[in-house]
Amino acid sequence: MKHIIFFALLGALVSNRAQVLSAQGRAADEGAIRAQTAAYEAAINKRDGTAVAAQFTPDGDFVFFDGPRVVGRQAIADSTKAALAGWSATMRFTLTVTAIRFLAPDIAIVETEAHFSEGDMRTNRGTSVAVRANGKWLLAAMRVYAAQKS
Repeated sequence: MKHIIFFALLGALVSNRAQVLSAQGRAADEGAIRAQTAAYEAAINKRDGTAVAAQFTPDGDFVFFDGPRVVGRQAIADSTKAALAGWSATMRFTLTVTAIRFLAPDIAIVETEAHFSEGDMRTNRGTSVAVRANGKWLLAAMRVYAAQKS
């Protein structure tokens, strides 16, 4: 009987430890995804299309509103450079993560809200698929939509 109680307690401790480690890993992954989002924001504000593209997987893609699907880092860099060339020098962009949902240990859906300091469009929202590749979180796909109407 003592052995059964001992092994039951040991099993509960191991299970609890695994849950704690899993939660710690998830928090670390969420932090890494938020850091990747901040790097994307910084690259946009520096008007650096190459740095924006570096936030994507090599075959990553994006679609802004009803525009064409842009695939691959070079196409993303070129498209981003062209779009940012039309921004005023004082335009600032902020990107806030509003939700992260893990589909698997190395795949997450990331919901964001963007704000612009000036211009006709002041906000929009986005959904991205983030994947961990070689220990780094990158965007595999990004879709940007008009902001929700209140």
